[in-house]
Amino acid sequence: MSIKDLIQETFDKHEYWDYYSDPFSVDNIVNPRKCIEFINRFFSVSGKAGCLVDIVNIDELLKNHPERCQHIVYVFLLGIGIYNKNSKIKIIIDEKIQHYSQKYKCKSDVNFIFIWFLCCLFHDLGYIKENSKELEWEFSYNEIGKMEGVPFFYRGKIKKYLKYRKMECERIDHGIYAGISMYKELCKKRSEQESVLEKNSKLCWEKELEHIYNIASWIVLCHNIWIIGNPDKYAEYGLKELLGKPYPIKLNKSPLFFFFCLIDSIEPIKNMKDFALLSDIDIDIAEVGIKISSHNTNGLNEKYLNSINGIGDWLTIVHRDKNSVFINLNYGTSNYMLR
Repeated sequence: MSIKDLIQETFDKHEYWDYYSDPFSVDNIVNPRKCIEFINRFFSVSGKAGCLVDIVNIDELLKNHPERCQHIVYVFLLGIGIYNKNSKIKIIIDEKIQHYSQKYKCKSDVNFIFIWFLCCLFHDLGYIKENSKELEWEFSYNEIGKMEGVPFFYRGKIKKYLKYRKMECERIDHGIYAGISMYKELCKKRSEQESVLEKNSKLCWEKELEHIYNIASWIVLCHNIWIIGNPDKYAEYGLKELLGKPYPIKLNKSPLFFFFCLIDSIEPIKNMKDFALLSDIDIDIAEVGIKISSHNTNGLNEKYLNSINGIGDWLTIVHRDKNSVFINLNYGTSNYMLR
């Protein structure tokens, strides 16, 4: 099926993503304004609208980066679609989430959709901040909880990567900014709501949820930290470990992070700019891997397929043909064997 059909199919099946059992009035997600409506509605029914307001001016994001508004929603829906069609990914992710829920004794229904909503709908909200060139913002480990959900490998890289981005790109990183802002605002909102909500409210604001917020925030915080630009500069800033293999992000060790990085990379709207064009991109989903084939005739094929092929530098093994890329899902799992 096409990626467009998969996204549309997932959107049409409210039971796939409607965690809060509050049907949305959004009738479609074919353009940026409808996607903003979707984002606003999801934040509203989840009781987290204040977090959205405090992190970003959503109308400014729509005005200056409309494709990012679509990308946020399409990553959310595409990931849910693939999760439901790939039993291997689903089992690995669900086992990890069950581990987190039991570890932190959560009373809430902590499942994939809950964490996925947090990761996806927050992850690019910092894009305006990144492009404002306001370089005074600084990262502090004190503003977020203990690293969890991502390889510990990243702890020693965050400040180095942020320095690289500021000095060489004259930008902060929107993932790092969004991850920190997300954790602070979610914890603040949870505390406020816990103290005022009636006991019969359908929303739960237990303190244990802060551990889940933390996991989602680390995923957002680290999702952009891979090689961009000049490899020699990476070595200069102490980031040379990002240049080689073995791949540090493994599906069976950090499944939510792996899956988020994968879906964020293969979602095509940033390259295609038009939802209708996604009908010319086919996706074949199997346990061993995902094959993406693009048949666009407008010159965008190479840009999009090359962007997917690039994950072979940092995430997993890929194989590029003329009009397709195969993404290996066996690497980094216990049953992977070199052939």
